[in-house]
Amino acid sequence: MSVIDFGKMPDTSRVWIFAAQRPLDSGEVNLLEENMAAFLQDWTAHRRNLTAAWQLFCGQFIVVAVDENRTGASGCSIDTLVRNLRHLETSLDCLIVGTAASVFYRDATDEIRCVDRPAFKRLVTEGKVTAETTVFNTTVETIGDVRGGKWELPMRDSWHWAAFTPASA
Repeated sequence: MSVIDFGKMPDTSRVWIFAAQRPLDSGEVNLLEENMAAFLQDWTAHRRNLTAAWQLFCGQFIVVAVDENRTGASGCSIDTLVRNLRHLETSLDCLIVGTAASVFYRDATDEIRCVDRPAFKRLVTEGKVTAETTVFNTTVETIGDVRGGKWELPMRDSWHWAAFTPASA
């Protein structure tokens, strides 16, 4: 496998963003770094090495990228990545893959919060989350989207706005 520096990946590289339910401490980050280095070194799709990179953002967002101009990730290779991270959840005692249905946002003190969708909807209804609240769009598809500010942005500019605000807002 070709593991390269995240900053050297082309903007067209496909990404998967996994969010830990809480910030990782330094020991957990070390374990994550060891795990990801070993995993990416051997990560393949149909026995072909993937050119990949990863980076931890904000102490809890694991962004994995593949340069699909070289070799595309397959369903099986993505499943392998997910299994690896599920195993890591156990070691860290922290949900990572298990947060896929959660919403991540910055609260009034700029802390990153993880809540389920009904709780987020209540926060919007109560006015504790507004159009200006920063949300994390973990569904972006490319490094270009991450670099271009499409994954951490005001709620009004994200899919969250249509999904969680009343039609009259």
